[in-house]
Amino acid sequence: MIDAQCALHMRSILGEGPVWHPGQSRLYWLDLRRPAIYRFDPGSGANEQIQAELGDYVGGLVFRADGSMVVNNRNGIHAVDIASGKLTALADPEPDKPENWFNDAKCDRLGRLWAGTGDSNETVASGNLYVFEHDHSWRVVDRNIICSNGPAFSPDGRSAYFSDSYAQEVVRYEIDPVTGEIGERRPFLKITEHEVYPDGLTVDAEGGVWVAEWDAWRVARYTPDGTFDREIRLPVPRPTSMAFGGDDLRTLYITTASIGLSEAQLREAPLSGSLFECHPGVAGLPEPAYVG
Repeated sequence: MIDAQCALHMRSILGEGPVWHPGQSRLYWLDLRRPAIYRFDPGSGANEQIQAELGDYVGGLVFRADGSMVVNNRNGIHAVDIASGKLTALADPEPDKPENWFNDAKCDRLGRLWAGTGDSNETVASGNLYVFEHDHSWRVVDRNIICSNGPAFSPDGRSAYFSDSYAQEVVRYEIDPVTGEIGERRPFLKITEHEVYPDGLTVDAEGGVWVAEWDAWRVARYTPDGTFDREIRLPVPRPTSMAFGGDDLRTLYITTASIGLSEAQLREAPLSGSLFECHPGVAGLPEPAYVG
């Protein structure tokens, strides 16, 4: 068992979406419900908010090859103008579903953006999992999702992992590395503990799959065959996502949430919403940029 330490004490509502920027040696992360993009400097401990016109919600963040950012929200995916903070729409596959919003985003080893939608009230299975190509066209990979989370990709790019959170499942799709074709949904991990849900995912350089387990006070690592390997214990119940960072990609940063916790629960876990770090004994992989 590994214990995580608090890297930044901050009461975010729904901390999410961490991604390491190697050129800047900074961790970017989000607060979805008090919509903000943050840039954290591990050396100084400074946490800077990036100017962006996010509206009332942001769901995920990826970088492009030129270093610019793409975010998703209620209305699809958008390019962020770094100078002005203005958003430019790139694609909106669900204009007919105003009750849905995007949640989480990452790029596969081919540079395609994967992002899922879900019901903003988290009651109806109205969400879909999408892949956005370089020209911002999209395909539907999966349907009937209440809350989309993940995704993450194996080191060789042949497997995509995705959290269907309310189904308490992490699933896998095989990817043809030549054609980019995506296979059918297959089970990877089923969580059987009552009211514990898989949230964000990342994959390390050895192919281990790290799962933020909401309301379990932990992040768990599973081998590529789905076998439990080790856990990171947290002093807060609601980890949301992880990213490997540091110059050697051997520090695991973990975002957490305070949303939905009672005053009594917050007294028990006063660091809820903070950013944590640990050294899990394995290195991560650089996150691919979006080719779009």
